[in-house]
Amino acid sequence: MRTIPCLVIALMVCACSSHSRGPVAESAPPAYQPTPESTPVQLTAPAPAKTSEVQEAVKRVFKDAAVVDTNYNPNYLAGDFNGDGSQDLAVILKPVKLDLMNQELPPWLVREPRAKLDPRIVPKIQKDETLLAVIHGFGANDWRDPEATQTFLLKNVVGNDLKVHSGKEFVTANTGRKLPRPQGDLIGETVQGTPGYLYYASATYSWYDPKTYTGDETPPGAFHKPRTK
Repeated sequence: MRTIPCLVIALMVCACSSHSRGPVAESAPPAYQPTPESTPVQLTAPAPAKTSEVQEAVKRVFKDAAVVDTNYNPNYLAGDFNGDGSQDLAVILKPVKLDLMNQELPPWLVREPRAKLDPRIVPKIQKDETLLAVIHGFGANDWRDPEATQTFLLKNVVGNDLKVHSGKEFVTANTGRKLPRPQGDLIGETVQGTPGYLYYASATYSWYDPKTYTGDETPPGAFHKPRTK
């Protein structure tokens, strides 16, 4: 009969002791730790092109149909020529297998910017012809990416003193002249004694001659539009 009163007394003592200590303080929240996703991404310029990488890119697109022309120095340039934020590769080639270069449905687009031809008419590649291939960048690795195969093959545009120019440099160098609206970087050079610029606009490559340019005209026909990432 004494067991129950003792138990009640013990419970009352515990309750009073707990009440005297006051409310238990909440623990502080843990300090914020940034996740990998919340850490700002550090943008860096693409690494300079290496000859082995350039040859690999040419092999990826052209297989055994063409090779890098070693008679030119430099024989390749890198820049964002189509203005999509990816670095592209412009490389001077010479044809090796004409049957492959002139196949009915090639995986590249043949253009002749200085001739202003209808792009629906595909010009033929000739033996020992010097060509300029522009391989557009794609994905995280730009023109080095295995999926970077979108390519323009340009005839009669390889000259001397090839150099990449930004749009700002182009405008500054040609102040007071009528200008086209390039979408990205330009390639300045002298072709057959005529200085000018190779540029991308309206989904194709065109030639700008500061002395003869009168206006940017869009040639008829379908174009090869840049892929979106």
